[in-house]
Amino acid sequence: MRKKHKIKVLFVIIIFMVSFSAFILHKISEPKKHTNTTFAMSTVVFQTTYGENSEEGMQAVNRELKEWEDKFSMFDKNSIISKINNAAGERWVTVDFTVLDILTKSKELSSKSGGAFAITIAPITNLWGITTDEPRVPKIKEIEQVLPLVDDSFLLIEDDKVKLAQKKMGIDLGGIAKGAFCSVVKDVYSKYDIKSGLISIGGNVYAHGTRPDGKVFEIGFKDPYGESEYLASFPLSNACVATSGGYERYFEAGGESYIHIFDPCTGNPAKSDIEAVSVICEDGIEADFWSTTLYVQGLEGALSYMRSGGIAIVLDKDKTFYVSLSLADEFKLYDMGYKIEYIE
Repeated sequence: MRKKHKIKVLFVIIIFMVSFSAFILHKISEPKKHTNTTFAMSTVVFQTTYGENSEEGMQAVNRELKEWEDKFSMFDKNSIISKINNAAGERWVTVDFTVLDILTKSKELSSKSGGAFAITIAPITNLWGITTDEPRVPKIKEIEQVLPLVDDSFLLIEDDKVKLAQKKMGIDLGGIAKGAFCSVVKDVYSKYDIKSGLISIGGNVYAHGTRPDGKVFEIGFKDPYGESEYLASFPLSNACVATSGGYERYFEAGGESYIHIFDPCTGNPAKSDIEAVSVICEDGIEADFWSTTLYVQGLEGALSYMRSGGIAIVLDKDKTFYVSLSLADEFKLYDMGYKIEYIE
C-alpha cells in the first residue's frame, strides 16, 4: 500500500512539473507587445507590434514616415511636391523613383473615379483653408476661378520629370499619401522580421500578419455620431483599410458644417448621402483612393464598386450598413439600432 501511495504522489508531482514547464514555455515563447505613438501627416500615428525586433522596426517606420512627409507634404516648402507646385506652368522638375511611382499611380487611379477624385485639388484646398487655423467659405466667383486648374490630365509625367501644365496649379496628396505609406510599413516590418503588427495612420489601418495567437486582427468601425466608440468590427490581415467620412475634420460657419473632403467637380466640400465608407485592399494606395472616391460618389457609386468585386463597408444616413458578402461571417454589429444588408 505504501509503495502504491509513493507511486501516486510521484505521478502527481510529474504531472505538476510537466504542466508548470508547459506554462513557463508558453510564457517564454509568447511574444511581447510593443506600442509606439507619434504625430505625422497632420494626424496621430499608432503602432502595435509583437516580437523581439519590434522596437527597432517601429522606430524605422517613424524615420521612413518623417522622410515621407518631408517629401510629399504640400505644406512643407522644401518638399518635392512644393517644388513641383511652385514650378507649375513654367518648368519640369526631376523626381526620384518613389515620387514618380506615387504620382503615376495616383494619376492612373484618378482616371477611374469619374471625376470624384483629383490630386490637383490643391487650389481648392488652399482656397477653403480647412487644414489651417483659419478656414473660410470662399465666394462662388473665387471657386469658379480656380476650378479649371483641378484637372489631373494637366499633370505631365515624362521619364523622371514631372510638370503641371498651367500656372497656379497644385498637387495635394492628402487623399492618398497615408494609404500609400502602408506599403512602406509592410516592407519595414518584413525587413525586421515582425510577423504581427498593426499601424493606424489617420483613417488608414494596415494589419501585418495575424495576432500572436493566430487570429486575424479585428478593426472597429467608428461611430460617426459619437454616441459610442465603435458600431461594428471586421477582420483584417495582410491588408489595408481606409475609411472616409466627414465627421472628423470640418469647420462650421453660418450654421453649416463644411468637411475636408472636396468634390473636384464643384470645388465644394462633398455632399454625400453616406456617413462613412471603409474600403479594404491589399494595396494601401488603392484603399485610400477608393474610400475617398466612394464617399464623394455616394451610395450608388459605393454599391456599384462592391457589386463589381470591391470589398467595402458603407454606412448610410438611414443607419444601414452595406457590407461586402465576403465579410459576412466575421462582421460584428454592436448596436442593434442599425441594419445590415450584405452586397454580393
